[in-house]
Amino acid sequence: MPPKNKKIIKKREKIYFIYFLIFTLFILIIFAWQIISPSWDYWTEIWATEKYYKAKMQKFITVKPSINQYDPIKGQISAKVTIYEYSDFYCSGCKALNTDLQAIADFYGNRIRFVYKGIPVTVNPQARPAMIATMCAGEQGNYWDYKQLIYKDPNSLDQQIYLQYAQQLNLDLDLFNQCLTSPRYTQVIERNLTEALRLQITSVPTLYVNDQKLEGFLNYDLIKSTIDSQL
Repeated sequence: MPPKNKKIIKKREKIYFIYFLIFTLFILIIFAWQIISPSWDYWTEIWATEKYYKAKMQKFITVKPSINQYDPIKGQISAKVTIYEYSDFYCSGCKALNTDLQAIADFYGNRIRFVYKGIPVTVNPQARPAMIATMCAGEQGNYWDYKQLIYKDPNSLDQQIYLQYAQQLNLDLDLFNQCLTSPRYTQVIERNLTEALRLQITSVPTLYVNDQKLEGFLNYDLIKSTIDSQL
């Protein structure tokens, strides 16, 4: 056989061998898929089911505020909308928000109620004592009036001013002083801080209108539109 023909035959043999390898690989892939496919479908179904139920569970365990013992509350329990306020008396945005919330209260009346959650996050040393004094006034039914006095001039607050405000509201000063030294409202504040952490509150003021969180720049129009969507 001429050398040229031998080269052609060898070349063809190589091509056939390559075709054979490709065909064999194709058959192996099909065979492997026939084996793996049912298992793949099974695990795909498992993952999809797991994702579905995780989403369902997340819906049921949505973190939202709770009303606890000693929380200052204004409004009827039957109110359809509850506004939870997380704030600090020394936060300038909180003082501005207080004015808007007053206007909201005047507009909606007994259709809404308020729950105050004091969280002293500013560095002012009077932030915590001011909250305690306000809750002590609340023991004698004057929480919300005392809160308005606190907001008049937070930078002037001290022990003497707390007593002056208590006297201005005709509170029993002996009971008020006893309350100021009681640890119960320190515990309430710690509970509020823990709850704020659980709710991932990173700034004050923060509001919850029922379970809808409002943070950042808060104003009357935003709060009103959120309330209207839930009435």
